[in-house]
Amino acid sequence: MGARSFMLATRIPMSRDGFDAWLRTPLPGLGIIENPSAMYTGWAADGADPDWDMTALAAHYPQAVAGIRADRDKTPQQLLAARAARGDDLLRHRDEALEVYLYDYHGEETRTRTDLLMLAGAGRFAHPGTEAPVMYWGGDIDPGLPMPGEVPLAVLLVTSTRARFVDTYPLDALIADLTPVEADFLTLTGYGDPESPSGTPTPAP
Repeated sequence: MGARSFMLATRIPMSRDGFDAWLRTPLPGLGIIENPSAMYTGWAADGADPDWDMTALAAHYPQAVAGIRADRDKTPQQLLAARAARGDDLLRHRDEALEVYLYDYHGEETRTRTDLLMLAGAGRFAHPGTEAPVMYWGGDIDPGLPMPGEVPLAVLLVTSTRARFVDTYPLDALIADLTPVEADFLTLTGYGDPESPSGTPTPAP
């Protein structure tokens, strides 16, 4: 691929009714995350400022910031409908879980934070007692899961009430849990087959 990309993947236990309700409910505010400033702590970009307020971006691209803020007032269904036209994502309800694999080629980090808020809010519709990790990674890499020795950008732990960034997590187990989702994402989009064109549309939720 060669260009900077950003990926998010998770598997959050929830009922089909919870999934449908999540799709229709506007994104939560930043307060859903207990420690947003700790987003990068302990990971590949440790020490970086996550700039949730988009101060740096607003100084140069105020119209872009206005668009991102407008997106944060939307529902997941509205956000995902725009993404589905590109066909670079997998999102579904399967086996009593929300399964997500989002890929932003030539991505922009502030828009990825909107997707993190979207997934942080999914915990409110998850099964009671849920603690599900969302892995966020990226760089000059292909869209597959991190290889052994690679470190993600962040891990967000989503619970049925709140979400928080954690500075350590057993990555081998997390990658193993997400590998079936990755395999279906690669098949769906064609990224897993060098002979197949990418861009297969994501099925409607």
